[in-house]
Amino acid sequence: MSQFQKIAIDIGYGDTKVCVENKDGSLNVFKFPSAVAKVKEAQSDFGNDAMPDSYLFNGKRYFVGEKAQYNAVSTRGYGFLSNYGPLIAYHAIMKAGLDVKKPIHIVTGLSIMNWGEADSFHAIMSKFSVDNVSLEPVVDLMAQGQGVLFDFEGEKDGMVCVVDIGYNTFDFMVFEDWVPRKDLSYADPIGANKIITDLQAIVKREFNAPISELEAKDIFVRGNVVNFGNEIDFTDKINELKEDYNIFIMDELRTKSLEVLRKAKTVILSGGGAYFLEGTDLPDNVQFSETPYEFGNVRGYFKS
Repeated sequence: MSQFQKIAIDIGYGDTKVCVENKDGSLNVFKFPSAVAKVKEAQSDFGNDAMPDSYLFNGKRYFVGEKAQYNAVSTRGYGFLSNYGPLIAYHAIMKAGLDVKKPIHIVTGLSIMNWGEADSFHAIMSKFSVDNVSLEPVVDLMAQGQGVLFDFEGEKDGMVCVVDIGYNTFDFMVFEDWVPRKDLSYADPIGANKIITDLQAIVKREFNAPISELEAKDIFVRGNVVNFGNEIDFTDKINELKEDYNIFIMDELRTKSLEVLRKAKTVILSGGGAYFLEGTDLPDNVQFSETPYEFGNVRGYFKS
């Protein structure tokens, strides 16, 4: 498949991570918000040239990424992926500088929580049209977290667990000599977004400001709230929320998978939520993926 332009796309509910190969053979990774917002009718007449990062999709024009954050549709659930997965993928293809006139090979993933939709999602991603450009890429679909295993450079024989802490879910995958153990794997619907939604509730309560989840995420990254021009430091509250989530993750793992974790040769922590576990007292068989953690899955998708 060497004649194909290969791109790995990890569509998260917070950010979409992308991996392509540079001319020198090194990997280039980048991300953008998994945000989609419909362009208002008054703006739509200007077309794509006047509105970068906007695309015609299913008869409507949408902003994607940074420009969509403040009016974005909800990114919760599989419905977002089924409705907007091709649009997100096209934006990734544009950002990566691929030639849409040449064959494209997409490697992407789906949480095991949604694996019952794998055939449907594969079909959706295999044939779509954006900006009047019809694409029929070759698509390989992997389980969320499986890319982390391909990316990891340490011991991978025997039983290996992957804890991929994403924005909307955390996926616990078990492999035995590279073979997935579906009977021991699961996905929990409480990802790192728990911190963001808790922060969103605090800001609403303290400032009577009904901010969006994406705005709360921006506050989390900045560490402060801007209220009528005043920057209010929120780092203490954010650190408390991180500690609470850390405790939650460890309790979940112990409750659901203690014996599996005990028997595993290696437990790999990855995903954007793995940062919250840094500095934690962890068992000897636990290791972190290569940094940046949030790109572990998409790097592995590309290497697969």
